[in-house]
Amino acid sequence: MRVFLLMSILLILAFQLVGFAQTNEWYTQYVTFDNSTNGTLNRTSSVAVVAPNNFVALVTRGSVSGGDLTNYLVGYVNADSANGRLGNPTGSGIGFWEYILDHVDFADAWQIAGGPNNLIYLANNDAVHNILVFELTATDVVSSPYRMETGSDEIWAIDVDPSGYVYVCTLNGDNTNTQEVKVYPPVTDPTAAWGTSHDSPPVATIDLPPGEYRGITAANGGSAIYISQSSERKILKYTFNPATGYTLDPAFDLTLDPNDLGFRDDSTTFTPTVLGLAHSDDPGLVFAATDSIFFGGETGGYRYGRVYVIDDVTGANVDTIDQAKWNFEHAGDYSTGSSNGLWSGFTSSYDVDIEASEPALYAQSWYGWAVEKWLFDGDLHVVGIKQQSFTVPTDYALKQNYPNPFNPTTTIEFDIQKTGQVLLEVYNINGQKVATLVNRQMNPGSYSATFNAGNLSSGVYFYKLRTAEFSSVKKMILTR
Repeated sequence: MRVFLLMSILLILAFQLVGFAQTNEWYTQYVTFDNSTNGTLNRTSSVAVVAPNNFVALVTRGSVSGGDLTNYLVGYVNADSANGRLGNPTGSGIGFWEYILDHVDFADAWQIAGGPNNLIYLANNDAVHNILVFELTATDVVSSPYRMETGSDEIWAIDVDPSGYVYVCTLNGDNTNTQEVKVYPPVTDPTAAWGTSHDSPPVATIDLPPGEYRGITAANGGSAIYISQSSERKILKYTFNPATGYTLDPAFDLTLDPNDLGFRDDSTTFTPTVLGLAHSDDPGLVFAATDSIFFGGETGGYRYGRVYVIDDVTGANVDTIDQAKWNFEHAGDYSTGSSNGLWSGFTSSYDVDIEASEPALYAQSWYGWAVEKWLFDGDLHVVGIKQQSFTVPTDYALKQNYPNPFNPTTTIEFDIQKTGQVLLEVYNINGQKVATLVNRQMNPGSYSATFNAGNLSSGVYFYKLRTAEFSSVKKMILTR
């Protein structure tokens, strides 16, 4: 017993002496070069993945404010930073959908989604706001026989679930529109009109509150839908019931902190918001691209750009992929493109996609003209965070978890005295990090974190809370 106690004390001291040097659990496996034959060759607003390293980028040329935009799709197969681009290596990709005598030009398209059978779905803003469907082949991106007319409203966000159901959301919601979200059956559904009259009614709809919407993702076969209400800096969750359809889930709460701001070069602030979304069913996580859209770096826009990793039940932010910080740490500034295919520069994070089999996260850089592939080298546990009190504590504190010993869930309470970045991590007896429970900016208050160690083995673990002003470690025991 004395030997074990001595080992535990020495381990805690060792943790404190090394300062828990921060590691990048999220890292880029590669970023497509923006100034070579493998580049997208212009501003890239969205990426859709159909298999590991097989994806399509949606690219835009022209002035956003001038209204003379043209879009095109660029496909990649077996991609890395310098290889994989299909089609003409120095020209734009496909900029229209065409099947036999049917032709639709791209018009103000901002987002695409990948579906089964290598199909790519584009939310287009032609006169009838088509969902245009393409196929990523071994040699190019080609039109499929499928398209669907969605109506008179401008569309932005789109997603496709593993069964092929298609979810599309209007850019603007108001009280006169009761169908901002429309769900369409798969293109393989023989009763749907994807390949014939192109005018099937949706199988489900959602009436959203007034606002502006730039992201949508479906979970667990459409049992839940997450929508980024960009105008309010929040994500809404709707759950499906066969009797009532989709209803708002009040238990899910993700709204950006008022202090979550970007800083211009002159130290004034700008306001980023949640944009494109992706979902992982296992574990249950929402990934939210977060940035200030169309805000360039000449006044500091490249200093901000991240992906928040969110518990899909509570809305708690469980981790952060800080793309701007990654760029700065590798390039020494925010606006230098990569020389080795590991960063994009020019942070402008508008969309994300998940490839579940790897698993990997694919993102884009609008101003960096690039697609980024991110991997995670740890074990990301889902944790629920609750703010117990909004009263400013007299000091920082990390409290003993309860129950302890536990199996497999325990609660960790802590106090935060000042607004700032908070890191709460779990380590095993060998000093290896096994979970990141909190990695985000938090306001003063008292909090509780519910930690589920369901996939860890029995033994002694240590959890550490760290801020700029405080650091503390405590021991907990998992028993099976």
